[in-house]
Amino acid sequence: MAPFPRPWRSQDPVRPTSLLLCLLLTLGLAGPARGADELTNANLLANLKRALRRGDAAERVRAVNDVGRFAKQLTRIEQMSASKALRKGLEADESTEVRRLMIRALARMTHEHAWIPVILASQEDRDPKVRDQARQEVLSGGADELEAIRRILATETSAAFRAELLFILRDRRKGDGAPLLLERLKDKSPIVRAAAAEALEAISGQALGYDERAWKAWHARWLVKQPRDTGPSVSSGGRVDEPPPHVTRSLRPRFYGLPLTAKDLVFVVDISGSVGSGGVGRAKQQLTKAVALLGSDVRIAALFFSDTVHMWKKGQMVPASPDNKEDLVKFLRGLKPGRKTDVYTPLNAGLKILERRVQAKVTAQETFREPVTMITVSDGRDNMGAMPPRVIADKLDRLDAARSVLHCVVLGRKESPLMAALARLGGGHYLRGEKP
Repeated sequence: MAPFPRPWRSQDPVRPTSLLLCLLLTLGLAGPARGADELTNANLLANLKRALRRGDAAERVRAVNDVGRFAKQLTRIEQMSASKALRKGLEADESTEVRRLMIRALARMTHEHAWIPVILASQEDRDPKVRDQARQEVLSGGADELEAIRRILATETSAAFRAELLFILRDRRKGDGAPLLLERLKDKSPIVRAAAAEALEAISGQALGYDERAWKAWHARWLVKQPRDTGPSVSSGGRVDEPPPHVTRSLRPRFYGLPLTAKDLVFVVDISGSVGSGGVGRAKQQLTKAVALLGSDVRIAALFFSDTVHMWKKGQMVPASPDNKEDLVKFLRGLKPGRKTDVYTPLNAGLKILERRVQAKVTAQETFREPVTMITVSDGRDNMGAMPPRVIADKLDRLDAARSVLHCVVLGRKESPLMAALARLGGGHYLRGEKP
């Protein structure tokens, strides 16, 4: 008889039981110790589905680990079956460790459908540890992850969620995501278009704003230098460093013609009856469009006034994230014009927000690349006299021009000496919201 293959040869005398086992293995009548040869595709799937139905966490860990280890040997149909089982497991399992392993196993598959639950988990999973694991996977994903994102974008109705998906591509910092981002520069929602432009900035290092033609030209040049595709995603299991926060440079929308270049913006908008329904409607449109096109690194606050003050987000300065942009739109829809106008009370409230933001930046030792900016939109007609004008004048006198500025936009066809004076004292511009 020919000698056994090298793994089964030994310098020690062969015991009868060992000889019998070797003979059975050679004839294919017995399997080796638990490993890839024993775990056929059918066994992998059967073990997974059986383990997920049982309450033993250790068994679930073993089954999910096995699927992750041998995911590449599964056919596309088998990967689809495994991903369906794992997706149900993600929804129902209470073990953080098991659910983290499910994310890893899904990310090691090459079927784009397996990536969909990973992407969704990176955005909204209930467990921070599972969400962090999914975040790690999406930062290192490849072509199949991009296809999964494309599929989600095609059916997702929420503009905010579509924008958040594009931020995954921003944070990956890989040029293979550019074609998908170029498509989204034409999205019907300005919130999504802003996210696409921001992601392209982060990937390319270029500041081309919303210029689709310029971005396509950049991408053509990039393809010449780096033509190879990244290929399928593979989970390495290692820790991926988070990219540094991206500072947008070219996302500078205009508000009544004023370019919004600051990273901290406070909007104080008149919705009183003297402005008229047309003026209020236009102010809402101007604000909605401008905020939608801001970069997510900009912080915003907004309040609206007539005879009372309506504060969005309780007057807090929040990032111009997709969710906050959508929330502001909903808030604006619920605002109704008031009858009278109290100008000085909302001005005082806006200046307090501005002062708090300046102090917070000073305390955090942040650089003032642009001053904290407040923009007041009104016809300047105060017919309530609820607060003495000198209170506002005193606050404006104390403003540090290097750190804060106040611009004023006058609504209506008449000039407003009050708004002009406020802009002058605040070191800002006085603009006409309508042509005289």
